[in-house]
Amino acid sequence: MPLELLGSATVGAALGILVAASAAMFGTLFTASYFLQGTLRLDPLETGVRALPGGVMMVLGAPVAAVLLRRLGARATTLTGTLLLTGGVLLLARLDTASTAVSVGAGFLLLGAGFATVMVTATAVVVRQASAGSAGVAGGLQQTAMNIGPVLGIAAAATLLTVKPGSPGLPLLTLAAICTAGTLLALRLPGHKNTVGTAHRSPDDTASARTGR
Repeated sequence: MPLELLGSATVGAALGILVAASAAMFGTLFTASYFLQGTLRLDPLETGVRALPGGVMMVLGAPVAAVLLRRLGARATTLTGTLLLTGGVLLLARLDTASTAVSVGAGFLLLGAGFATVMVTATAVVVRQASAGSAGVAGGLQQTAMNIGPVLGIAAAATLLTVKPGSPGLPLLTLAAICTAGTLLALRLPGHKNTVGTAHRSPDDTASARTGR
């Protein structure tokens, strides 16, 4: 493992954000689907239709997140994403037998928008903080984080569902707390607009940056 990655607080924070966000996202998908089918007695197609806004926002939100990353920087963009994601989890945590398709769709919409924003931004931070020779390792770390998060999120949700079967409240409130931890980590990301680390700069670029030319 390259020392530039192991010793980077920025990379560590970005990886932690990916773990927290993916845990919240996939744990919520599992819990909400279980509730919609097990409690509201919707079939898989009806469940998928209600969750469709989330998928749509993930497709549309990714390019928007890239634009925001360039204009606002990694910190502000990631904070926005984690707050949207947390809001979606909390909205879905309020589901009950009287919940309508609109309230369910609104929760998934926030969920998809937030996750797309976090995934694009945190991934960019991880990859861009690595030198060209370490880019493959950085990509592998990103994929590892994205695999660990869903396992932890779904395991936590499935365990907590046994405490009060048929109610998504406790599992989703726990996942929202996990997502909030990602929000705190986002404060450690670069706050300036240029999120590309010096590892990608040539000596001439670095010298020019230091002299202001």
